[in-house]
Amino acid sequence: MTFEPCSTRQRIAIVGSGASGLGAAFHLQRSGYDVELIEREENLGGRFGVGMLGDRPVMMGGKNIGRRYTAFRGFTASFGRQPWEPFGINTSRVQGDEVLTLDSTRRGRSSRYLLRAGTPRDLARLASLAAGVRRNEQNRFLGSPFAASLARRHDHAPLAAHFDPKLTRNLLRPMTIRTNGAEPDECYLGTFNTNIGLLMDTYDQLSFGIQPVLDAFASRVTVTLGTRVERLVVSDGQVTGLRLTRNGSAAEERSFDAVVLATPAHATAQVLQDDLPGLSERLDAVRYFPSTVVLVEYDRPVFTPEVRALAMDDGPCSNAGSYGATDRHIVRYTFSGREARAVKPSEAQIEAWVDQAEERLNRYVPFKGARRLRSVGRHWDAAYCAYVPFHGEFFAEVQDTVAGVGGLELAGDYLRGVSIEGCFRSGTDAGVRTAKFLGTAS
Repeated sequence: MTFEPCSTRQRIAIVGSGASGLGAAFHLQRSGYDVELIEREENLGGRFGVGMLGDRPVMMGGKNIGRRYTAFRGFTASFGRQPWEPFGINTSRVQGDEVLTLDSTRRGRSSRYLLRAGTPRDLARLASLAAGVRRNEQNRFLGSPFAASLARRHDHAPLAAHFDPKLTRNLLRPMTIRTNGAEPDECYLGTFNTNIGLLMDTYDQLSFGIQPVLDAFASRVTVTLGTRVERLVVSDGQVTGLRLTRNGSAAEERSFDAVVLATPAHATAQVLQDDLPGLSERLDAVRYFPSTVVLVEYDRPVFTPEVRALAMDDGPCSNAGSYGATDRHIVRYTFSGREARAVKPSEAQIEAWVDQAEERLNRYVPFKGARRLRSVGRHWDAAYCAYVPFHGEFFAEVQDTVAGVGGLELAGDYLRGVSIEGCFRSGTDAGVRTAKFLGTAS
């Protein structure tokens, strides 16, 4: 794609096309601004992980959309009616020789799972936390007074220090590994409200993935792919543009009336290091962890309707689950946690990991004899965000610093939470503030 010429409308650059960037771009485009969506990859979607399994479009990153994801569902609905497939919550783990399943459609079975997961004291503490999350919609996200209060009171020690090892192993670890790529001793109670909020929802997935929505949105805004943002262009304390490079070519400066950096904290830190070194250093402290995801299609179903995913405590595979409620012949293997971090895995290493995971699955689900038909994989050096301790203080500091720079806003998983809804709302918040700034400036 070529750079678009300037228009007479106020022009806004949104850097990053994941859920956060989409949230910002959607709000500003609907508000009448000339929006340019800038993405360093050659396709939109960020960590949605859009790819192909044979002829089928698939998502190797975030794909499950909660029923309470009202902002993101409103975005998809604006492009026409989107077909959805129920997914729910279904995850199992092995305790002794028994497979215990947490299933949002089977309350009795799920209650037994939870009752056996930890001590009465720990379960009571979790119930109290869940009640706090349920009290207010904003308590599901970071940046809320509720989340800040949790962090202020409890983040002197990591999450694992607040609960018995039994609950940590049986419930907390599957939640933090799946959501944050972090072990329970690598994250904090002050951000765990987001995990609880996810557990209290139920999920669907787009029948045809996110690509049709991305294609429809791309027709409404200017899209520039394969472009890296090197730094801001700042004049008299106000952002006036970006310094960009495309596919290794010489850098050039582009003028914009405002900029939203909707990228992960570490990527935002690189862009800001020359102009806002203090904020850059603060953002660079946000913890991210790697992940490798492999989708394998088999010639017959691997999971059953009752058991559709298995969390694993040992080895590099942290979770293996069916791609969809009815797509039980497609298995999504996630390799995360400490044992999957040693090195960026080679193709041979990934193949060995899948072999090991298949062997483990064969003990608990009707896997024997299933034959691989095709597969696709994706590795992210920084797939998951595990935030920072005392997030409330961090959130306020970031907001205060950015407020002093006219024409700049930040959005991303590290601000409101890693869920698709949390990211989208972060982008919407940035879009609202940007529109307010431009209205004031004009």
